[in-house]
Amino acid sequence: MIVVAHRGSSGTAPENTMAAFLAAAAAGADLIELDVRFSAEYACVVMHDRSLRRTTNGRGYVHATPLALLRRLDAGQWFSPRFAMERIPTLAEVLDTLPPAIGMNCEIKTDGDPRSRIERARHLAETLQRHGRNRLLIVSSFDHRFLSILSHHAPTLALGVLLQPLRDISRRASRLAHRVGATCIFCSRRMLRRRLVDDARRHNLNIGVYTIDTPAQLLRMQRYGVDMVFTNHPEIILPCLANV
Repeated sequence: MIVVAHRGSSGTAPENTMAAFLAAAAAGADLIELDVRFSAEYACVVMHDRSLRRTTNGRGYVHATPLALLRRLDAGQWFSPRFAMERIPTLAEVLDTLPPAIGMNCEIKTDGDPRSRIERARHLAETLQRHGRNRLLIVSSFDHRFLSILSHHAPTLALGVLLQPLRDISRRASRLAHRVGATCIFCSRRMLRRRLVDDARRHNLNIGVYTIDTPAQLLRMQRYGVDMVFTNHPEIILPCLANV
């Protein structure tokens, strides 16, 4: 089973920061999941929310803010004073800093950004081509249309469809994956059902589940036979797997 650090080691460090990613690498995570949005000039930045308010000392929206201003914001103080002055990293910075042996799952956030999906997909493809070589890369999104567009810019890139409970609960996940050429299906642990796992197996798709933070939750995932678990606490989940 592959252990994916959700927004880095986000249970012990501020999410989507270099501190969280380095902690996840030190814990031995197989992959790191991070969220990607686009600055005012389409730079790929690592940020979950469309708004800057929750995890930085800034205001406004990521897509309306220039990269230079984003880089000056404090992205760590909200979590703990000892992480004060952690910065919002760029995707390129993360890819250039972490060892190539650590894979990346880049979740693309498109909500709240009214700009062209084509332009955003082009900038993402260029960044991954320039900085992501020789590394396992998966790009995932709830926005399946974005994934379809991205596949034309980067046809060899591994894609993962994220299932949205209200929208996708009655749809066959394998069909959603087939439409965009995805090889992975990702869902929440509450959405996981045996029929979903069986559907993935019949169509040769990997299935990953978020967010798994306790031994009891991990045991359930093992019983279902999922391929990946996303966790905020790789330092807890990895030893559990090692002791199996």
